[in-house]
Amino acid sequence: MKEKIDLDLICDNWEAENETKQMEIFKKVIDEYSEFCNIDFRKENKFAHNDYEVFDSLFQLTIVKPQFFEKFHEILSKYGFNDKTYLDYAVKKITKNASNVQAFIDGLIDVGIIKDVYDIDNNSVNIESCLGKYNFFFADEYYIQNKEITNYIQNGDLNRNCHVNTIFMLKSLKNGEAVTAKCSTMFNNLYYHSYYRCDGMVCDLNINCVMNEKDYNKIYNPQIISVVAIDNLKEKQTRVKNDCKSTLEDLLGIAVYEEVSN
Repeated sequence: MKEKIDLDLICDNWEAENETKQMEIFKKVIDEYSEFCNIDFRKENKFAHNDYEVFDSLFQLTIVKPQFFEKFHEILSKYGFNDKTYLDYAVKKITKNASNVQAFIDGLIDVGIIKDVYDIDNNSVNIESCLGKYNFFFADEYYIQNKEITNYIQNGDLNRNCHVNTIFMLKSLKNGEAVTAKCSTMFNNLYYHSYYRCDGMVCDLNINCVMNEKDYNKIYNPQIISVVAIDNLKEKQTRVKNDCKSTLEDLLGIAVYEEVSN
């Protein structure tokens, strides 16, 4: 009998390797900026649990206080920083109505990354930036007529639950596709991510966002691994169950299995 593929081990090893690379960069950036400022930012951020949280605090500080931006951005660029990360943060802050959203947007305008942010007639938001023009909707407004989806958004823990969110959308709407891809991080490492795609639009419930697929791809650069439709979902689930040892969420399990098989 053929031994089953251990998808958990494959996925865990890959994600651990990428996280290690990312954390090494966070450490280097913090160390260099601390030396430049002659401040121990780890001690200054005493509530941070790890270098990512220290880095994230510094990243946002250097945007809302643009006088700190130039040197920090110089250090980021040294490690291959992906400038589209600024747009990713801006979209997330807008769609999640973050408490510092206006200060963050104003900071990006001050340093010349964003030119303007404005609402337009169809209840969408436009961002004009030096990295392109992007238009997007709040997912809870885009699907306002669908109570099942709006209740899910209001009551669910959407953050870091992309595979569950996406399969929910596929089952709820019964058309379109559940896409699982490797997307680029701020330092161009990769992470597994799932989102719902239909008629040229992407719904990413993790960030309460619906965006034109072309714009979404420009920001997140997804390298698509698996595409699942409602009519082949059960078949793909069964294939993974028969061939693999796995406790991964269905879409992630399907994607890792197809990636290994190919």
